[in-house]
Parts: sequence; C-alpha cells; structure tokens
Amino acid sequence: MTTHDGGTRAPETTRRDEKSAWWRAVLGEYPTGVALITSRTDAGEDFGLVVGTFMAVSEDPPLIGFMPATSSRRAAMVKANGTFCVNVLGYGHEQLCRAVAGSDPDAFQYGRWDRSPLGNLRLADSLSWFEGRIEQVVPAGDHEIVIAGVEGLGIGDGRSGMPLLFLKGGYGSFSVPNEEFDLAAFALRMRVAGAIGEIVQHLADDLGLECLLATIVDDAVIVLSAANLLPMRPRDGLVGMVFPFAAPISPVLAAWGDEARQKAWHEHARHLLGRVDRPLLARLLAGVRERGYAISAGERMGLDFDAITHDPASTRADLSRLWAAVSADVERTLDAGVDDPGVFSLQFPVLNASGRVEFELVVSGFEPGVSRRRLDHVIAQSQRAAEQLSELVGARFPGTPA
Repeated sequence: MTTHDGGTRAPETTRRDEKSAWWRAVLGEYPTGVALITSRTDAGEDFGLVVGTFMAVSEDPPLIGFMPATSSRRAAMVKANGTFCVNVLGYGHEQLCRAVAGSDPDAFQYGRWDRSPLGNLRLADSLSWFEGRIEQVVPAGDHEIVIAGVEGLGIGDGRSGMPLLFLKGGYGSFSVPNEEFDLAAFALRMRVAGAIGEIVQHLADDLGLECLLATIVDDAVIVLSAANLLPMRPRDGLVGMVFPFAAPISPVLAAWGDEARQKAWHEHARHLLGRVDRPLLARLLAGVRERGYAISAGERMGLDFDAITHDPASTRADLSRLWAAVSADVERTLDAGVDDPGVFSLQFPVLNASGRVEFELVVSGFEPGVSRRRLDHVIAQSQRAAEQLSELVGARFPGTPA
C-alpha cells in the first residue's frame, strides 16, 4: 500500500488503519438514532452538531447527554455556551442532517425553526426535543460524556416521518420487511435473456472473447447467460452466479438506472465497507455515461472475484475485503480508462423501451497488454451488439420493469 506521494506506509500504520476500519465496520451494524444539537456562540450565532450518541441519563433528576469526540470544535463551542437543544431527527430531515454535518453555511434553511426557552434554535417538526444546561463533562478515551440537566422537553408536529437512523455508514429509517420475491419479473428477465442469447454467443465467437449477460434481482446481480467461458472460470460455469449490487462493481446497472437504484448501489456498498467515497463514485458514473460503457481493470477482478463470489462458504468479511480491494483498483485506474494495461472487462448497457438499463453485457478475456487498436475494435463491435439487444428488449418486452 502506498501513500498519495508514493511513499511506503509503515506496517504499524497499515495495521492500525485496518483495526480502525474493522472497528467502524462492526459498529456500523448497530443502528443509532440521529439528533441535531443546536447552540449559540457568545456573539449570538447559531450552529449545529449532528450526533448519534444522544442519550437519556436519568429520570430523577432528569439528565440527558451526548458523547462528542474530544477533537470536535463544535462540541467545544457547545460547552462554552453551557446550554444546548437536542432535536431528534426524522427521515424527512436527511437533507438538513447532511448539510449540518457537511458544514454548509446555509444548512438551517432546510428546517422550520423557533427559539427554545434558553434561546437555542429548535426544529419545529423534530420528533422530540430536549433543552439542557451542562452540569458535567466526563473524559472517556478519545471522546467525552457531556451531561446536562433538562430544563425543557417536548414533541414536534409529527411531519418529519419515521425516525432517521444511522446504520452501516448510511442514513435510513424503519420499514416493514418485504420477504416477497417477484417470481414473475424474474421469469420475464429469464425469457428475455433466452431470446437474445444467440446474439451474445455470436459476439463472443466473432471477438474470440467471453461474453456474459447479467441483470439485477432484488439487491444482487445475477448472471443469466454466458458464452465462451474463460479457462479460469469455475468448472460449473457462471450462469446463476450472484454477487452484491454494490459500488463500485457493475456501474453500468447504476448509471442508466433511476435514482432509487443508484442510491441502493451506494447503500449496499456502505453495508460492505462502512463508508462510500461519493465524489469517486460520481466520477465513475459520469465517465461511464460519457463513454457509453464501463471498464474494469486491476488484479482483483479476475480469480479473486470469481473465487469469493462463487464460493457459498464466503463470509461477509470476505466480501468486504474483496470490495475494498476492487475499490482501490477503481481509484487507481479510473483516469487511465482503456489505456490501463490491466483492463480485464468491458460492460455495456442493454436498455428497455423506457431507456432504463435491463441487462449488462460483459466482455472479458483480454490478453495482458492488449493493444488500443484491438480494444477499439472490441468496443465498436460490442456497442453495436448492445444496441441490437436493446432494440429487441424494447420491441419484444416493452413492459419490462426498469
């Protein structure tokens, strides 16, 4: 592993980073409520602090608290003021939450506010609110416990929906579990794949490369057909292989999907990694849309990917390590594009009548150091095939769900 300036990182630093990442990943399995602490500076300026550590400490006497990092500048400002208002956030407050957490100077425009008895901002549609005066600050490692006596509390107007939750590095809310599997939709996609499989086979034969057709089922990507499999592939083939629909893998299925699908792509990555590099993924999707296809490069998209995703004994930890390695490859190869010497596969969108992606056509098996002329030929042929497939999908199955 190297730093951005090319220097080698010390083993101790690497181990410490790995332990820290695992700590965050494990804690990410614990859902927490989200609250916005509001307070004021000596000059009367309002500010906020998003926390997931708000707690009720005692009923008699009524005490509340939260646990900020000792390095938090805003927590120091709260302590300097001596009072704060806790606004418990609902799902409708996600934009406000992100704005405050991102230090947006106009963050408070996203809420409806009034003043608490102690003069702090109070969110009118918070789920509930508590007003506190600080009584004690207890050191606790790299954090501290701020305890305050309650001087007021109440319930908001209920317009913000269910509670906002923080889980696996992302925001969400309660929902009723849906155990239903849409068998009819899956069967339809299988019929589509069967109807267009001959074109996929012809492309594979013409190029002398492996070609796959994959789609999304629920929160996973599944391979529906395969032609000219590479010798390195599992002996029982790839049809039916399933892997998580999680960034940065399968960007074609996100780039031409709707907003909900793109959000799912991000959120599934959070579940595996505990974090998401939004700017990097935005660049990735923008590049895919601009080119009209996606590029996979790097050592982890070969044997490692097949071995882990195809093995039923693989654990979530195995997938997390694989996704972290692939993410590092994406960051390293993103700007190189087809000029990267480690190009492993190209992915092309197959669209339905509404212009949404239904399948991805994956072309793999490039020799090391493949020439740009060869790649340009493969891209041109594959794009023509993808366009032909899209015409068939749109004409024969106009109602296929996006």
